[in-house]
Amino acid sequence: MPSHMPDYRELLSAAFEGDAVEGGVDVAALRRIRAGEFGEWLTALDRSGLFGADALARIAEQWRADPTVLLDALLAGADTVTTRRTLAEWAALDRPESRSRLG
Repeated sequence: MPSHMPDYRELLSAAFEGDAVEGGVDVAALRRIRAGEFGEWLTALDRSGLFGADALARIAEQWRADPTVLLDALLAGADTVTTRRTLAEWAALDRPESRSRLG
């Protein structure tokens, strides 16, 4: 595998544009992203026709290495308040005492 992997951030942001505009990314989706469960997003990318099998494999590898790459793509078109709230919910997943309040 090449040492330099392509950066798909702009294409990912375009593919997911609008997904988080209305209300952000829900907590259940944040948990799936944190747990490395990327299937629904990889399926959406596959169906878009923008990415081949090799590109999807590289994207999945990038997400496994840094799940915030996916989160950033989902939030790319969101307003500042939505982005801040979603990032606060993401950070709260690291705090065990907050998990029960997040649903």
